[in-house]
Amino acid sequence: MRKGVKDEDRRRARVHPAHQNSAAPGAALSSGAGLCGITRTITLRKPAQDETTIDLHAIGERIQFNDARERTNGRRSEATLSLGPGNKGPGSHIHIGQDEGFKVLSGKLIVQIGKNEVTLGPGESAVIRSGEEHNFRNASHTERVEAEFWYEPALHMEWMLQSLGEGAMENGGDWNKMPVLPAMYLMWKLRREYRLAGMPYWLQDALFGIGAGIARLTGAHKRWPVPADLA
Repeated sequence: MRKGVKDEDRRRARVHPAHQNSAAPGAALSSGAGLCGITRTITLRKPAQDETTIDLHAIGERIQFNDARERTNGRRSEATLSLGPGNKGPGSHIHIGQDEGFKVLSGKLIVQIGKNEVTLGPGESAVIRSGEEHNFRNASHTERVEAEFWYEPALHMEWMLQSLGEGAMENGGDWNKMPVLPAMYLMWKLRREYRLAGMPYWLQDALFGIGAGIARLTGAHKRWPVPADLA
């Protein structure tokens, strides 16, 4: 595992040869393959106020995407993340065919990749490679943590978070209050990109497949329009 600190407008990222189209804001951290390879520089644009925002007031979480997906023709998705004091973030999960990166702006963020855990402060970055089990959370019970994060390639994570976030916002602003059947249908459609960690894939396929079937029978699958390439 490696960790680096850069506090500049243009950041350098170490990129694994298998992902030479990827670039991380800041230096990289990974528990998987070594991060030796080429070096690139990128500038992460801050989102405008009118861009897509997921505001989960009940748990003190806020995600705001900018237009990177459109600007890069799907090669990259970018957002800012704000977690309130004590926010535990998502459960452990796995991205398939997609890298994810974080750069802390203020506060402290704990990132766990596999069995390795690191606490990132302002200016510090972490990269999670495709297939690596990971989670993240606010390290403080008294202060917020603000961070930038990105996905490469964009795939459908932005659609996933926006859809589930919409359902959560309509039901009290909490991820745990998302409508169940539409969420299960979404997870079934994204099974080739996103997996829960700690549960056998065959069991996820069975559970979400049954839920997706019920969603179709009841019409719940129409809750969030599915992108054409997933339909």
